[in-house]
Amino acid sequence: MIGELKMKNLIFINGTMGVGKTATSKELQKLLPNCAFLDGDWCWDMSPFIVNDETKNMVIDNICYLLNNFISCSVFENIVFCWVMHEQSIIDDILTRLNNHDYTLYII
Repeated sequence: MIGELKMKNLIFINGTMGVGKTATSKELQKLLPNCAFLDGDWCWDMSPFIVNDETKNMVIDNICYLLNNFISCSVFENIVFCWVMHEQSIIDDILTRLNNHDYTLYII
């Protein structure tokens, strides 16, 4: 039906470095209809690579900005996000910054 709103799926792929988060996310993107994929590592791709409070906050802000845009775009039903989220507080911080809560969250 035209104009019908579907519940979106927000899929977080979590794990340590090198376990296949990106490869798994890319495969999901191929399998799921109307799917956007965001790798959190892209938001850290900078030179020099500096990890401090300012850059950490900037990266989280960038991730949330992109996720919010994917969620609010009517084209996408599925949004796959992968990143090393080694502390629950990282996931919680991201989720509290998302504007639209009309999605089903899956954390893998």
